Amino acid sequence: MTTAVIGATGKVGTEVVRGLLEQGEPVAALVRDPGKARSAFGEPDGLTVRATRVQDPAELAGALDGISRVFVAMGSIGYEAVIQRIVVNVSAGIPSIEQVTRLSVLNTSADSRGINQRGHYSVDAFAASTGVRYSTVRPAVFSASMLAGAPEIRASRTWSGLADHGRVALIDHRDVAEAAVRVLTDRSLWDAHHALTGPEPLSWPEALALLSAELGEPVGFRLVTEQALLEQLIAAGVSVGQAEMLIAREWAILAGENDYTVDTFQQITGHAPRPVTAFLHDYRERFV
Repeated sequence: MTTAVIGATGKVGTEVVRGLLEQGEPVAALVRDPGKARSAFGEPDGLTVRATRVQDPAELAGALDGISRVFVAMGSIGYEAVIQRIVVNVSAGIPSIEQVTRLSVLNTSADSRGINQRGHYSVDAFAASTGVRYSTVRPAVFSASMLAGAPEIRASRTWSGLADHGRVALIDHRDVAEAAVRVLTDRSLWDAHHALTGPEPLSWPEALALLSAELGEPVGFRLVTEQALLEQLIAAGVSVGQAEMLIAREWAILAGENDYTVDTFQQITGHAPRPVTAFLHDYRERFV
């Protein structure tokens, strides 16, 4: 059974490809840039890299011919949302495909304050309309989201944001990928939505206190206005759409949408998820 991975060179997609290959599962990485994929993975046995314009339904259908499972790791708004719907729709018409699994987000709903959550809900609703066999992995905010603040933290030992309270059980992207591999390879986990969280909810100031302990010097949270955060993100090269999504995430955190944990990761993998301290230790050099 070959798994096609779309978004194969992203944080989660890369780990999913590697995890499947480690289990002896053949993978077809559908990518825009085969050179980037070869740089990431080399040329291991079991990996096929297919240069594919996934926005082209006919080309995508050809790339998915004979594929058994599809994993999609892309965003839920703008251009990437359009591509996700194309992938789902094309997959629904290919007889060999037994399951489509998407990387989604915790609290996927039409009522979330988060744009990302509402976007993923919309893609889910579209998938249901196609009749495709379908599952999702729904992680909490990634621990890796702290890396977005690394330039500011290096420069000023502060991190700016809106959510000076409200907690989220940050989860390591490597754990998300491990859970996704289990979902892809265990039929008993198909046709379901799997919410994932880290071991404990933390506010941004509390997460920064853990980073302070790792670095041996204080890192503080700087409360700013929404307009100031928007301007800061755009100045850092973040697109307006992505900046809006990040700001909406702050409002969702402030509203308490993310202040809980679930034990799904433990159930799926048989062990506990990594604590934020482990992530910060592994990525310490990004903050110094």
